[in-house]
Amino acid sequence: MKVYLIKDLPGKGKKGDIIDVNDGYGKNFVIKNKYGTVVDNNVLSKIASQKAAGDFHKAEEIKAIKEVIAKLAEVEVRFSVPVGETGKMFGSVTSTEIAEKLTEFKIDKKNIVMDPIKTVGVYKVRIKFPHQLEGSVKVIVEAK
Repeated sequence: MKVYLIKDLPGKGKKGDIIDVNDGYGKNFVIKNKYGTVVDNNVLSKIASQKAAGDFHKAEEIKAIKEVIAKLAEVEVRFSVPVGETGKMFGSVTSTEIAEKLTEFKIDKKNIVMDPIKTVGVYKVRIKFPHQLEGSVKVIVEAK
């Protein structure tokens, strides 16, 4: 008997899997305890439509992320920091400060991949997005 799992079934499969089980086990345990339903044409068409909808939403999300990445490539984030006589900065520029300047893009500081910037200069900072996409932003640190 083929069963479509509605929720995880320990030792057999995860939610969304189609598994093959003995008839008695399927009827008396899996279906009775609402772990799954019998696979028929209605269930297969429902699975196909859910997959198509999921693929569509994923594609739309990726498209939106790529638009944000394109906009970020044109952005320059500037910081004016106090510098000592030797040219060394007091403190550093961190991912938190960069995220605060990028609030319009809704970038979380955890997605910014960098070490704290401790010297004056121009830097390219990587930003991670869902679906293994990455972008970057230009960070300019200037002396006051």
